[in-house]
Amino acid sequence: MTRAFIPYGIYWSTPFAKWQGPIGHLNSLRLAANVSKQALADKHFPMDRIDLGILGVTNPQHGVFYGLPWVTGMMGIDQVAGPTVQQACATSARSLQMAAAQVADGSAQCALLIMADRCSNGPIVYYPDPSAPGGTGITERWVLDNFAMDPYARNAMLDTAENVST
Repeated sequence: MTRAFIPYGIYWSTPFAKWQGPIGHLNSLRLAANVSKQALADKHFPMDRIDLGILGVTNPQHGVFYGLPWVTGMMGIDQVAGPTVQQACATSARSLQMAAAQVADGSAQCALLIMADRCSNGPIVYYPDPSAPGGTGITERWVLDNFAMDPYARNAMLDTAENVST
């Protein structure tokens, strides 16, 4: 993958914030669109060069259904298309690999990768189950339940982190 590189040294990150802290209420997709638009404008980057976008987001929040098209629309580059990637604990790495592969194979020349997540105030998701008694479904606290139990490894994320660190 020798053709993939970061032009103009353009990369940025919003700060990591305290759990339930002062920006815990913000929609990360809106924040990412605003920060990305400003970062590219500050570098005088020619937005018309972007021909691939990838949005990485693990935790659903309001508007996430529309994914990348909503974010690029807010940035004023609504002609930029691409996937929304969700791969717990590997969203950023997977997005980088996907973009590098597309640049390397020539299907894209300039990719914009936006990773946007918010763990504070994660959603509560209700999955209907029409076959259950009374149609009662299953409720999942998206962040807390998944931090507490990996459905494959059968243990908490903190257990995994501890095992890796020792």
